[in-house]
Amino acid sequence: MGTASGEAPGPGASTGSRDARLEARYGRRGPSPGQRRLRVLLAAVGGAAVLGWAAWAGPALLLGEGVSTQVVGFSAPTATAVELDFQVTMDPGSTARCDLRALAEDFTTVGWQTVDVGPSDADVVRRSVEIRTQQPAVSAEVMGCELLAGG
Repeated sequence: MGTASGEAPGPGASTGSRDARLEARYGRRGPSPGQRRLRVLLAAVGGAAVLGWAAWAGPALLLGEGVSTQVVGFSAPTATAVELDFQVTMDPGSTARCDLRALAEDFTTVGWQTVDVGPSDADVVRRSVEIRTQQPAVSAEVMGCELLAGG
């Protein structure tokens, strides 16, 4: 009963020779030193990219853009217009530029308008805006607002 005849090694066989045979049969178990260096390099580059993005976007993510919006409601009084009622929350005395859009039943944009909101003494400003449309609209939304510099 020996390993040369193709039988399994007995309990006395050394694990070093068994590992060598397994490696010869199935290949290396771990990455090569070059692969390890490449993985470390890619991890470092990825980490630097994430840190760079966090430094660039972090203040806006943590503090917000200084302006938020909420749709209060909308109605479609005619086939060529939709009325959007919304509110903008920002610091008193600020002015925001907001993009509004009207949507058709198939979710295509059928109307677009940009409006300035503020300045106001209040921190919440409510506006009602009529958006002209190319065809009947079934919905309207605030796409986003940004604070104007010096406003």
